[in-house]
Amino acid sequence: MIIRFFESSNIANLYPLTLTRPAADLRCGILTIAEKWVMDLSASAFGFEFSDGTGESETENRLYLSGKFTGPEGKTTHYINGHILPYPSLVSSIQNLTSTGSLWQNDTLIACGSDAWEQNFPDKTQWTGELQTIDRPYHIFGYNGQEIKADYNRLTTGRTSQILNESNNVFGVHPLFVEEGAKVNFATLNTNEGPIYIGKNAEIMEGSLVRGPFALCEGAVLKMGTKAYSNSTLGPYSVAGGEISNVVFWGYSNKGHDGFLGNAVIGEWCNLGADTNASNLKNTYDDVKVWNYRTGRFDKSGVQFCGLIMGDHSKCGINTMFNTGTVVGVACNIFGAGFPRNFIADFSWGGAHGVVTHQLPAVDKTATLVMPRRKRDYSEIEKSIIHQVFSRWASKE
Repeated sequence: MIIRFFESSNIANLYPLTLTRPAADLRCGILTIAEKWVMDLSASAFGFEFSDGTGESETENRLYLSGKFTGPEGKTTHYINGHILPYPSLVSSIQNLTSTGSLWQNDTLIACGSDAWEQNFPDKTQWTGELQTIDRPYHIFGYNGQEIKADYNRLTTGRTSQILNESNNVFGVHPLFVEEGAKVNFATLNTNEGPIYIGKNAEIMEGSLVRGPFALCEGAVLKMGTKAYSNSTLGPYSVAGGEISNVVFWGYSNKGHDGFLGNAVIGEWCNLGADTNASNLKNTYDDVKVWNYRTGRFDKSGVQFCGLIMGDHSKCGINTMFNTGTVVGVACNIFGAGFPRNFIADFSWGGAHGVVTHQLPAVDKTATLVMPRRKRDYSEIEKSIIHQVFSRWASKE
């Protein structure tokens, strides 16, 4: 089976997170959406289609991602909506699709066979079961707890965990899994509310307090004395310290010092300066309004808890304070006293006192210095994506 993941015509609802990646490359739980589907369907390869298959596409605005997110070789057998989270009954229905068959929920295409995509969906079936979609950034941390549990089962069933040394205090009714090379010393791990997954070569330093569901992906680190509450994920090679609660770090990002971060999504190659704090609850306890790139306004989220949403390659200085539901775009540099605005446009340089454009030479220089620290290069493909985002979006905000 070879899968291609397509995305909604309203993909901009997920900006800034999907300015630099397809919808199916969003991490929720331990794995990305694409990785979940590949495991559940036992697919041999996967790729991405920057269209929704119905003519209501963002193709012209999204093809700049195709150089990094390449397609599979060979004939695609299934097209799957990259916003949708898999679960057993839906996976089974997709496995049973014919080449001309397609599965819909009202006007939303869920999945289809290879010929259906080319032939304008001749054989349609309506899905009447549950459908969980990630259409706004705050859906990611909203589903993160359940997805940690589901991904835990995907990754650990039939396998044997490494054994932690006796310096650690582990208790609770749910399981703990430790991959090869992980280091955990003098930590307290509570699995009463959900499982804890510790990835290959990850580290939990002494004095850390961790509550499941919790996931520490490959090479990620919890600094000394970290308080990590339930439903949090540290993506590959991320670092966290201080206090985190229901936070998803994409990967390769740092919050290495004290400060609170809750109900948040942090992109790749981000850095939060020491004692950065982000509110996740309004003093009035009202639902949080969050900036929507597609509508160009603050929309009601329907959630009471929503913290910081930060796009790739963004940074903030020490003692930065973010208001509830702040959205920071791609490649921003935020610093200075006071609260910056609740929406900080892509390529902003400054803070509460005002911002100017973070110019591309400065962005490139920083990325060239930062990425080798995690043994990655700021390749021409990566650079091209950042430059395309700048040319397409920086001037529109």
